[in-house]
Amino acid sequence: MNNYIDQSDYGFVENDSADFWGIKFKNGSPYAGVVVVYGTVSIKESEELDLATLSFSFNIQDAGDYNIDELDNSEEFKNYLGNVLQSIINDNVIEKEKNGYYEPTADSHTESSSQQ
Repeated sequence: MNNYIDQSDYGFVENDSADFWGIKFKNGSPYAGVVVVYGTVSIKESEELDLATLSFSFNIQDAGDYNIDELDNSEEFKNYLGNVLQSIINDNVIEKEKNGYYEPTADSHTESSSQQ
């Protein structure tokens, strides 16, 4: 599966059941029509290995033409969700750096979610 994800693969959609936005995969994406809402997101860094691991929870709002149980159990789907989330984070950092208001910090703010 192609790991390159960009904004042509997904779009943001309002979520009727929560204050969080959903992500809808567009035509051309391997999961076109599926809508997910990401929950808690964390990044764990290993300085020894010079490696970071992205962890997240998600809730499928609309399985589109797919079986929701198969998506929930699919490592390929979960990896795709991770690639999309990584793309969203990277795009956000690049946009903030371009506009001159990105300041890296060790502090973080999290909100609990009843989504997952």
